[in-house]
Amino acid sequence: MPWGLHRAAARRFPEPARRAADPAHAARLATYLGDLLEPYELGAPRGMAGGHSYGEMAAALLPDEPVDTLVLAYDIPDIEPGRATATYLSHLCPGGPAAFAVSDQGRAGAHTALRLLRDLAGPALLVVAEQSVLPYDPGVPAEVPAAHCAVALHLGPSAMPARAPRIVRGAEPHDVVELLGEVDGATVVLGGHLAGVGVKADRVVLADPAQPMTGVWEALAAVDGPAMVADFDPALGYLCVSAFGC
Repeated sequence: MPWGLHRAAARRFPEPARRAADPAHAARLATYLGDLLEPYELGAPRGMAGGHSYGEMAAALLPDEPVDTLVLAYDIPDIEPGRATATYLSHLCPGGPAAFAVSDQGRAGAHTALRLLRDLAGPALLVVAEQSVLPYDPGVPAEVPAAHCAVALHLGPSAMPARAPRIVRGAEPHDVVELLGEVDGATVVLGGHLAGVGVKADRVVLADPAQPMTGVWEALAAVDGPAMVADFDPALGYLCVSAFGC
């Protein structure tokens, strides 16, 4: 049976994480980030009073049924010291899944995870998350989301198959038309940097540009039927397309 998307759920978190206001936690985080940043001569850690935890976000979206694999895709580091990988989320999910994380891929992170997961036979869960507080000065301009947000994609054997995701580096936004290919009958979800590109489809949905990482996946969660998700990361030059049910 083809592999594909069973369902998607999205949620925004208007309040900071429970531990964000804990002075002891803030001190541990500052020490942890300081040790990580020192070799790279980056800016000092910032305050995390409004930060969120990817563990808290994921726990609100994890399914009741077991999965074989759990992946977290993120770009901005977690506010939990040392807990920026999905290894620390697997105990929350039934089935004791194998777990890992995808980072340093920018907006391509979730597409990269999908390329890996589609080669697995069993059910899987992909959590795409971002918080609206950057815990340190990266030394270069960075897109910080307007809201804490997480999206859970439930994946596995499905009657609505998924094409292999395509990721092209060094592309331009207008190249998405060729990369999408045949789009008849599918809703096309476009990331903020692809607004205005002449994609021809029966229905085009523009993701919230204020959510760099989760925007397209949050929009996908509201789509019923076949869909294609396209995003462009100008900082890394990645152009990505993933298709479900088409």
